[in-house]
Amino acid sequence: MTSGPQRHPFLDDLAENVTLTSSILRGPVTGRALVLKVVKSTASLYLDQRPQFLGSIEGRTFFVYEVDLAAGEKVAGLVSIVRNDAGEVTDLNIAFSPLGSVLSLAAGVKAILSDELGQGLFL
Repeated sequence: MTSGPQRHPFLDDLAENVTLTSSILRGPVTGRALVLKVVKSTASLYLDQRPQFLGSIEGRTFFVYEVDLAAGEKVAGLVSIVRNDAGEVTDLNIAFSPLGSVLSLAAGVKAILSDELGQGLFL
């Protein structure tokens, strides 16, 4: 990716009925406000985020990045972004790896959001 100010690859364009699936969640989250809450809570656990790739193929955009977590763990993230004809993001799939880092990230997000969204949504 090029350096300098860039537009976020998906948060600015979320549709009201956007659906998020993720390797840190047991099920999908639907609705702009809830998706933003989960994504921003997850990002709050990042010490550093390094974009690696942003590109599109056949109507789907992929965003690949690496993250350092506070505990010293490294996480790889892959976001698949689907847009409707109006350009709004309707579907997000955010996958993280490796598993140990996924579980650490999931525990952090659970600690932030489980009171509000329920324990059952989180790993």
